[in-house]
Amino acid sequence: MTKEKIMLELFEFSAPTYYKWKKQDKRKILDLLEYAFSDDDLIEFLKTKKITKIEESVNGQYLLDLSLKFYKFLRHITNYKVAKIVLSLLENSYLENNEKVIIEKIAENIYVEEEFYTSMKLAILNLVQKQEPLVLEYLCKNRIKIENEFNKKSSTLKKIDFLSSNIA
Repeated sequence: MTKEKIMLELFEFSAPTYYKWKKQDKRKILDLLEYAFSDDDLIEFLKTKKITKIEESVNGQYLLDLSLKFYKFLRHITNYKVAKIVLSLLENSYLENNEKVIIEKIAENIYVEEEFYTSMKLAILNLVQKQEPLVLEYLCKNRIKIENEFNKKSSTLKKIDFLSSNIA
């Protein structure tokens, strides 16, 4: 598909209008489209109403952020060791169930884990159940990345010296 045909289909106008916009009016929107998107990107958009590289970029960061929030809260209500075990349980359950998130199977794995107290099991299960399946799937696929990102972000946080008092 030529650039002209792509633009005609994208803007739904005639060839003379396209050339007028391009040569006479020098519309900035055409410059932006050429700058930001390849012809393949625009063709993909015309066919699917989406551009894969943008979807992956936006959704990937969004899912990473939600996963990090989940992990942070999990570590808040439990501890480092338990949080690592929970992520491993999620990942193992995902792999054992043909790469599907099945809450019932995750619950079974949580309740048979001997490292967790009974009240902790309930809190962990409640947290897992509140997550969107897509977030749980992302957690299962990216366990190590999430742990590394969390550790990287927490190490860059400002350290507060609790020993020095700030009493006026």
